[in-house]
Amino acid sequence: MSVVPRHDVPADGRSGFVMVDGRQVHYLEWGHGALPPVLCLHGGGQTAYMYEDLGSALAGRVHLLAPDLPGHGDSDVAVTEGGSESGIGRISMPSVISSTVPPLLDTFGMDRVVVVGASLGGMTSIALADQHPERVEGIVLVDVGHKLEREGVRRIVDFMTAHESFASIHDAATAISEYLPQRKAVRPESLTRNLRQRADGRWEWKHGVGRRMRDERAEGVERPHPADDLEHLLGGMEEAAGRLRCPVLVLRGEQSDVLSDDGADELVRLLDDAELAIVEKAGHLAAGDNPRSTIALVLGFLDRLGWIAP
Repeated sequence: MSVVPRHDVPADGRSGFVMVDGRQVHYLEWGHGALPPVLCLHGGGQTAYMYEDLGSALAGRVHLLAPDLPGHGDSDVAVTEGGSESGIGRISMPSVISSTVPPLLDTFGMDRVVVVGASLGGMTSIALADQHPERVEGIVLVDVGHKLEREGVRRIVDFMTAHESFASIHDAATAISEYLPQRKAVRPESLTRNLRQRADGRWEWKHGVGRRMRDERAEGVERPHPADDLEHLLGGMEEAAGRLRCPVLVLRGEQSDVLSDDGADELVRLLDDAELAIVEKAGHLAAGDNPRSTIALVLGFLDRLGWIAP
């Protein structure tokens, strides 16, 4: 008797799929609808599993929902009104992603939420709160701001696009370990969260950023490197952040090469109600580099908002 492989279920939580406006969304979930709702949005090239430690730590105290963003993990891409995918290289832009959030919240009975957003997810959080302030109680921005460091962005995009595919999961684990030398050894068995196997046996990233960039080049479409086009990537973010009135916790990875000390300080001054905290011994991927510190800081923010069950 054969055993059907199960989808990777997070500790103390649930993994599921839902159709929202005709688009498949994969999500992770902890808690239940009677608890204060928290929405977690991951960064570009990542998946909802980046919040597994946070979800497990807060299980029973909040209703935490972490979807795979459009075109990431096991969620379908977001399509613009014109009928085409929108994005840089081509990750959907924050304004496109944020437009998919309200119907997702409605599906889970979440009216007003605290949003934890990392990198691209943080940019999406700002766009969501700007467009729908009535739905956002507060925001935790994880290592992102209205000004980013070009070389840090370049390093991320170059890694995301460097490998067309991998011969094995172990080869992928080796590449990730070289990219993130400060992390403990990558567990190859966990990488099916980020990679899918093709018919030819090779493994490719689920987000497909590099694939779409290579396809564009093959079609003769020339675009600047995202690191050289930050004005487009961050377009409107400064203005949107300046309009926010909800409390915001800005978390900067102590060793981040994407959000500088000056950039974080300037963001806090721009925001109406903000505080800054440093995630020690962490880079841009702060939630994974130092989950214990990240969890403690998020927990403290939720407690100050009165947005967590005892």
